[in-house]
Amino acid sequence: MTSELSLFPGWPPAPDPVFFAGLALVFAGLAGEICFRRLRLPRITGYAVVGLVGGTLGLSSMLDAQTSAAIRLLIDLALGLLLFELGSRLNLKWMRANPWIIVTSALEALLTFIAVYAVLRVFSVSPLTAVLIASISMATSPAVVIQLKNELRAEGQVTERLLALAALNSVYAVVAVKLVYGWMHQAYHSSFWVVLFHPLYLLIGSIVLAFVLAKACNLVFRKFGSQDHHAFVMLIGLIMLMVALVHMLKLPNSLTLLLAGIIFRNLDERPQLWPAYFGTAGWLLAVVLFVLTSLAFQWEYLVLGGLAALAIIIVRGVAKVVGTVAVAHQAGISYKQAIALGLSLCPMASLAFVLVADTYDIYPQFDPMLKAVVMCTIALLQLAGPLVVYWALALVGERKD
Repeated sequence: MTSELSLFPGWPPAPDPVFFAGLALVFAGLAGEICFRRLRLPRITGYAVVGLVGGTLGLSSMLDAQTSAAIRLLIDLALGLLLFELGSRLNLKWMRANPWIIVTSALEALLTFIAVYAVLRVFSVSPLTAVLIASISMATSPAVVIQLKNELRAEGQVTERLLALAALNSVYAVVAVKLVYGWMHQAYHSSFWVVLFHPLYLLIGSIVLAFVLAKACNLVFRKFGSQDHHAFVMLIGLIMLMVALVHMLKLPNSLTLLLAGIIFRNLDERPQLWPAYFGTAGWLLAVVLFVLTSLAFQWEYLVLGGLAALAIIIVRGVAKVVGTVAVAHQAGISYKQAIALGLSLCPMASLAFVLVADTYDIYPQFDPMLKAVVMCTIALLQLAGPLVVYWALALVGERKD
């Protein structure tokens, strides 16, 4: 029989994770509005500050394994939706008409990889860890780029190229990391078949699932119309199902959803517009991503990887600017626009976090320098990155706020 005392709350009352999640969202919303309305800063900066404060207070250490797994699933879902949106904005016909955009993307990503790898070797980081961090560093944060575009109502050559280059370098980063896994398997004495076929399985499996999702989304929108809110509900449902399937099959969520968005945008002869209904949902996802990503930061990471992270931020920014400026004339933009574009590529956040988490899911005992350096870089760029984009778009007159 149930005890009479069990009918009443214990003392002191013990809040569950939903309480802390709601509290974090409230504070994040308040911080974002203060930054935007009072300080004239991006709302994203406020979200990141709340997450960092929560991490400082040790909230992440209070989570049990089940709650941590649920948070990771939420991050994957939020990031997956944003990556799908980013991919759906990439017009391959535009790429074919102006192939110098692809050249710009490949050059800035390659220079970023080389510069970051070189500086990490100066800091005596092991070659395997340096290659992983350099691969991750190629990517520009999809969440930052999309939300700042929406918040600032930015339009123009730099903004459109920023979205395109962010989509492309995210693909490069995820593919490079998954290929490096073959080297990791070899380093950890796995069999030849695992070394060869696991990266291939990740890449081919992602492409197949991405194609299936894109075809399903195109079918839904062809029947209902892209601006029908019922179709949008089904789109969200399809993406949620795909995230669940990706987890079941142990495939990279980020690559699958990004490729699905690209295929969705370019598979149909009459490209679909991204639904207007996603606006509010997109903001909620951005808050969740920034708070949860920042929450994972621990101050002891600064001791191990702080200096290396600071060096990475500097050389990474220089590499991206050099890459965009080097072919500015051929790509059809001015040097001023090229500098603004290169600077706008600097944000690095949730995608980098997920790639690090994926690595430790496979090898939990992997070099702690990977997590320390990347998390320090993310923490610094979640604060500084949005400001740089904010000012860079203002430099070329594409900010409408």
